[in-house]
Amino acid sequence: MPQIHPGNTHIYAQYTIRSKDRTALAKKLSDADIPSAVYYRKCLHQQSVFSAFPSAKKAYPVAEQASQEVISLPFHPYLSESEQDRIVDVITKAS
Repeated sequence: MPQIHPGNTHIYAQYTIRSKDRTALAKKLSDADIPSAVYYRKCLHQQSVFSAFPSAKKAYPVAEQASQEVISLPFHPYLSESEQDRIVDVITKAS
């Protein structure tokens, strides 16, 4: 969970979680009119722009698994408590 130190504010725009079945969760969220997104479907070492770097030829299994599981949820200062509860409810029921 993100921590905000006293006297500071946050600028988060989304909250990212992992799901063993990201596709099914994304559908449940969409069906409930809750936006979600997958921002990085490929790890950096798998992107063609980095193919010339030695690290592109290595395996990073934890990062590669995460890239298949992460999904970002709405997260902003105007998200009401009832909207948060609805998002949590949809995710809980999808699990």
